Amino acid sequence: MINTGKCPKCETKISNVKLENISVSAGFGRETWRGISYLCKSCNTVLSVQIDPISISSEILEAIAKKKNY
Repeated sequence: MINTGKCPKCETKISNVKLENISVSAGFGRETWRGISYLCKSCNTVLSVQIDPISISSEILEAIAKKKNY
């Protein structure tokens, strides 16, 4: 069974979401991170936000490659 819910704003049943790339501010020594915002397809209400796991992985691999070259 697929877990589906309703948008808290427009009450539309949600089975798919719209993704949007965003910049996420954090106070951990970095100014911004790449993030993903999950939006309701009907009314564009933000349902969730997270740091983009693919970009974090890429940044970690780039940092490791730079360290190996030194």
